[in-house]
Amino acid sequence: MKKILLLLITSVMILSAESLKIGSDIQMLNSYDFETPKSRKMKVPLNTKMVLIAFDKDTGALVNEYLSTKNKYFLQKQKAIFIADINRMPTVITNMFALPKLRKYKHLIYLHYGEKFQNDVPKQDEKISVIKFENNQVKSISFISTEDELSKVF
Repeated sequence: MKKILLLLITSVMILSAESLKIGSDIQMLNSYDFETPKSRKMKVPLNTKMVLIAFDKDTGALVNEYLSTKNKYFLQKQKAIFIADINRMPTVITNMFALPKLRKYKHLIYLHYGEKFQNDVPKQDEKISVIKFENNQVKSISFISTEDELSKVF
């Protein structure tokens, strides 16, 4: 009986899952699997104040180039994380080219490979999603596309 009840509750939670929006809890992000380019599993820390998300190669490159000019612990000091959603990248390209390059960066990168994330997180074509948190809830969602805009979010 307990198993049936647990299955029912889990099913309701999955079916009632909604998109990330103003007021959403930061824990929602931890329902997705993230890992570093070196295959270390990651969770979004509860004290995170900002999440940058790139959904394509160009915006990811923009964030990586910007962060490569900063101290290794810049993101941690800002209580920020960078997520690169690379689910659309062919596996061969990911393994042969992208991961070796990403491993060379000194800053921490959270990679996401699943398809559902891009449907649940607000995004705009060729823009970086910037999600700011206050008291573990989404306070604002914005979209940027230039290095100048990126420097201003910090």
